[in-house]
Amino acid sequence: MRALFELRIHELNISTNVALDILGMQIRTLNGILSGSQKTVDFTNLIKLASFLRLPKERVMVLYLEELERNFPDTTYATPEKIDFIKKNFDVSALKKAGLIESITDYEGIETKLVDYLGLSSIFDYVRPNGQVAFSAGVIEPANNLTRSFWITSASKIFTELNNPYKYDRQALIEYFPEIRWHSTKVKTGLINIIRNLFKMGITVIYHPSLPSIHLRGATFSVNNKPCIVITNYRGFYPTLWFALVHELYHVIFDWDEIRTNKYHLSDEDPDQLAVKAKEQDANNFAREYLFSREKTDEARSFIYSPQLVNEFAKENHVHPSFVYTFNAFDVGKTNKVAWAKAVKENPAIDELVAPFENPWSNPAPISDFVKSLKTNIFN
Repeated sequence: MRALFELRIHELNISTNVALDILGMQIRTLNGILSGSQKTVDFTNLIKLASFLRLPKERVMVLYLEELERNFPDTTYATPEKIDFIKKNFDVSALKKAGLIESITDYEGIETKLVDYLGLSSIFDYVRPNGQVAFSAGVIEPANNLTRSFWITSASKIFTELNNPYKYDRQALIEYFPEIRWHSTKVKTGLINIIRNLFKMGITVIYHPSLPSIHLRGATFSVNNKPCIVITNYRGFYPTLWFALVHELYHVIFDWDEIRTNKYHLSDEDPDQLAVKAKEQDANNFAREYLFSREKTDEARSFIYSPQLVNEFAKENHVHPSFVYTFNAFDVGKTNKVAWAKAVKENPAIDELVAPFENPWSNPAPISDFVKSLKTNIFN
């Protein structure tokens, strides 16, 4: 590339310093690009150089990468094809916001992080899911579809590698349902015990954090024709983890055939279509009435500022006291901000609860390693 640069300034009959003024670069930056000795480069400088040399941008990129490879033969770099593939298949801004990647321009680092996390041989092995979302087939793809696809793909890989050996038993789930609620009274062990019991009924449940902009409470997948549920901590309240679980179990019981056909169902915070809204509202109503009904919440409101009475009432109804405060805030929080403050104050910390089965985006283990941990600590 240096020869091309020398030829160009000879054609223009200008000095290197004049060329630097035209390019708006420092001599050190230009030399680093021309010699391939500069590993990190501002791509706008490559665009400027391409214009100056009257060459296609892609050609200058290739020449630069070739120089790098000659200087650093043991180091791999993101080729233009890989960069284009990453841009088309991943919302790097969302991944950076989640903490999964450190830079939106370091494509070599992005590729390494994604390949390691997903357990791919090559970034080109990444395939976006084909299944339509249950209850909303034919919807125009949302703007955050790349992020949704990545979230779905990563969750699906976890389920596939877990490979639940038990047969799905719908009747066993129905018979077990009355026992679920009281487990919420045990913050540290209740949810894990439920997840372990459901696993033996052929239903796999994992905790998989949501990603920026997709606002998912949970999801239900069909993997090997068995229900697989994801719960998230979208709202940050202990009761909402249970709400998400019961909501998804409703879909497993009543909508399983449709989910199995479509491969997965996402429980959005605010779905667009009327048909989806109706399905989601049914699941929401079921979860609410099962866990702590509106009627019970109305009754508790008269003594909501008496911790002793709230604790006794929660115990009588087989739920953790935080359910009383959180559902009360949900019902009256728009007109009573104190209700949400009370719910936050009485909400148990859930970091310790989810730690055994969480793989945080800010420092995720490769999925294969994470699954080994789940098999050892949860599904043993």
